[in-house]
Amino acid sequence: MVPLLMFALPKFRAIAKNLEWQRHKRHGMKRKYFVDQNDFDLARDLVEVLDLFHEITLHISTAGSTQISNVVVFIDQITDHLSTAIINPNYPPALRNACRSGLKITNKYYSLTNASALYRIAILLHPSFRDEYFKLANWEPEWIAKAIRLAREMWITHYKPQSANTPTAAPKPGSKSRTSMLAGLGNAAAARGSLSSSDPLDVWLAGGLILEDGNPVNPLQWWIQQKRSGNTHGGLLHMALCPATSVDVEQAFSFGRDYVTLKRHRLAAKSLSRGMTVAFYSKNKMIPEGILARWKHGINEDNKMQKKGKRKVIVVDED
Repeated sequence: MVPLLMFALPKFRAIAKNLEWQRHKRHGMKRKYFVDQNDFDLARDLVEVLDLFHEITLHISTAGSTQISNVVVFIDQITDHLSTAIINPNYPPALRNACRSGLKITNKYYSLTNASALYRIAILLHPSFRDEYFKLANWEPEWIAKAIRLAREMWITHYKPQSANTPTAAPKPGSKSRTSMLAGLGNAAAARGSLSSSDPLDVWLAGGLILEDGNPVNPLQWWIQQKRSGNTHGGLLHMALCPATSVDVEQAFSFGRDYVTLKRHRLAAKSLSRGMTVAFYSKNKMIPEGILARWKHGINEDNKMQKKGKRKVIVVDED
């Protein structure tokens, strides 16, 4: 909708210069469909309000670019954006009321993030956020303490090594030019203190924020690099790399969604399960090259033989 409005606004401005055509007796339209300058102003305001939603939609629609740590960040951005629009006196009352409704829906989904600790843990283990993001987002101290407690409980219960060695400190990035991000993230990266604890989670939270040209790094890529270098950060690495869909059933549904397109949604259950199995093995390069072609060729040959066997045999009786 936003690209359409952005494309249409210049056209509308040209049309707005001559609105008399609407009143043409033969080629005009009914009065209730007339457009005026107020309609064009509303379209411009809609573009301003919906532009952030357009950017976030493009981001999460890009394969491989969405992480669970972005969910809370996106909701915070939408909350701040709608709150600003609500108090903007330049917007018409109808648009501001619509933003109020949107803010209620946003708060509803924000509250649902409390149902899973992974959202907060993902931010704490983001090399560019850690607990500093919560402070910049004006979280209450008890909320931040609860997020850290949940992360510690999950680490101790599932990921703490039996004989954990003192983890090495996170590598500090070189001097790079910084731009503003999340209202002070770059400044916070420079102000982080030195390490004073041997606990892996304390070491991690006290470490410097990792930025790339003043912007957050890709957390999955960063942790994968740490894994390749052998630095597990006392078991935090395995917790950071846990899949967003941690349940096997959810992973199966996600994989099936990629396999079943809109044109193939009427497949039988048996065909779907078999197709997903073959697709999974093929995706992981576990099927030798050419084996499916030979299998299909064999089926075609069998079908031909069956057709030959079904030909009618004409028996001629001899006198």
